[in-house]
Amino acid sequence: MSDYLKGTNFKKIKAAINISTAWKNIVGKTIAKNTEIQNFKNGKVTVKTVNPIWRNELIFQKEDLLNRLKKEEPELNIKEIEFR
Repeated sequence: MSDYLKGTNFKKIKAAINISTAWKNIVGKTIAKNTEIQNFKNGKVTVKTVNPIWRNELIFQKEDLLNRLKKEEPELNIKEIEFR
């Protein structure tokens, strides 16, 4: 069991959970239902959208969403959001 846990990076798992929870709180139910946090690496949050319409809408809100994520999770040092 300890060998199995050695390969697990609990810090990354906690960061992913924190970002996902913060994202849902910030954007609300409708946007959360149409998006998914896909990745968080080197300060960059990648958000997958269900279609290009949602992607374009979120691009218009990008700066505000980034600032709100930074405020919600300052210890994660979030620098950028990318929508796909």
